[in-house]
Amino acid sequence: MKPGFSDVLIGLQYGDEGKARIIDVIADEYDIIARFNGGSNAGHTIEAGDIRISLHQVPSGIFYKDKILYVGSGCVVNPVKLIAEIDEIHAAGVSLGGRFHISSLATLVQPHHILVDKLIGGDIGTTGQGIGPAYSDRALRMKDGRLLNIRTGDLLSDFDGTLRQIRVNLEATLVANNLEIDNRHISQTMEEFANAARIVVTYIQEDTLFLSKLVRQGKNVLFEGAQSFMLDVVKGSVPYVTSSSTQAAAAYSGGDLPPTFHRKTIGVAKAIMSRVGSGPFSSEFGGPRSEAYCKEKSSAKSFKEIERQQSAGDLLLSDDPFEVGVALRIIGNEYGATTGRPRRLGCLDLVQLAYAVKANGVDEIFLTKCDLLRDYSRTKNGTMPIVTGYLSNGKSIDYVPASVNSCRELETAVENLPCFTADISTAKSAADLPKELLTLLERINETSCQVRGAGVGPERDQFVLLES
Repeated sequence: MKPGFSDVLIGLQYGDEGKARIIDVIADEYDIIARFNGGSNAGHTIEAGDIRISLHQVPSGIFYKDKILYVGSGCVVNPVKLIAEIDEIHAAGVSLGGRFHISSLATLVQPHHILVDKLIGGDIGTTGQGIGPAYSDRALRMKDGRLLNIRTGDLLSDFDGTLRQIRVNLEATLVANNLEIDNRHISQTMEEFANAARIVVTYIQEDTLFLSKLVRQGKNVLFEGAQSFMLDVVKGSVPYVTSSSTQAAAAYSGGDLPPTFHRKTIGVAKAIMSRVGSGPFSSEFGGPRSEAYCKEKSSAKSFKEIERQQSAGDLLLSDDPFEVGVALRIIGNEYGATTGRPRRLGCLDLVQLAYAVKANGVDEIFLTKCDLLRDYSRTKNGTMPIVTGYLSNGKSIDYVPASVNSCRELETAVENLPCFTADISTAKSAADLPKELLTLLERINETSCQVRGAGVGPERDQFVLLES
């Protein structure tokens, strides 16, 4: 039997590029959709008709009922969050029975991980989901005779013993941080965890060669990256990054498949970039002011509703880039799917995009939210800004520096392209797209790689596929 192949899809910027939507567009080409990194800190939103679901741990492609969904060993699994997500999926009329599988090698997010994250994650801007501490314990393995890296497979082999160890880790963390031990609260926390874990066990795949066997039998797999390349734990702007490897190559360590079967790498980018949390962002509207503002507002309740009371049209006409960024956030509904936090916005950065393409060996790009570029026509100069060059200490460079300080000190060359005013939401082919947008897509082709598709609206079918 002829073996299948594997493709890898990753976000090329700082997240929220619309990765899940692209998977939903191309999923029909594959038999398996697999996650290889991250945990419940991901927020992949997909829509089908009137149904809109934000997926956090379950792979995208849920609306294709014949697809196998797989969570690889590179992921960290929060049972309580996962069961709530599965309940939401089932409530939408989608069944996961018999097709959702979790690697027995994936690490569990334990209650003490969430506690630690809330104590130390604020400065980095984490989602508070316990992801970083779980990956940290994966590396530490043991401490003072306590098993720290507890995996889903441990629930299969010794459920009760595993729960006892998880409770010990929680109590030890409370003692180490001089926090009051409330036995009643601990018992309630552990009961909730245990109830969720009993359901999660039914999805755990004991065979550690499960995915490899399927591909050898002819099945095709699409690896879905959580977070995005510029947030990679090594390649990104440390410490303002996620806790796992987000680069394309990580699919073959965290996805439980040898790279022998790799066919191509697909990148997803956003026409107007965004970033959540702190960290360098060279093309950001409003620069450091925007970063400080979004950090301050991240914890404010109902911030999204408050900000949207402003007139986006008036803000777009401002001479202040910060206010233009606020307007674009309101218009584009740029608030975190997982946390509701405001996303910092910036213009498309062709230098950063080309860097990500080269670093990951990307073969083709999908560019999402192209319809929102039209809003640039309502700004004072009516043009589309794009970053076309970097200067570091007076020297032109074509890469993103390793140092956070160097990234913050970069000087950017910005080019203003003519903008289109037409509504492109009904476009079905390249012939329906305005010449100004086609010019931008050609610039990406020249500097990065082939653009395979352009998003022209929020609906499932509002995508223009382009010929190579």
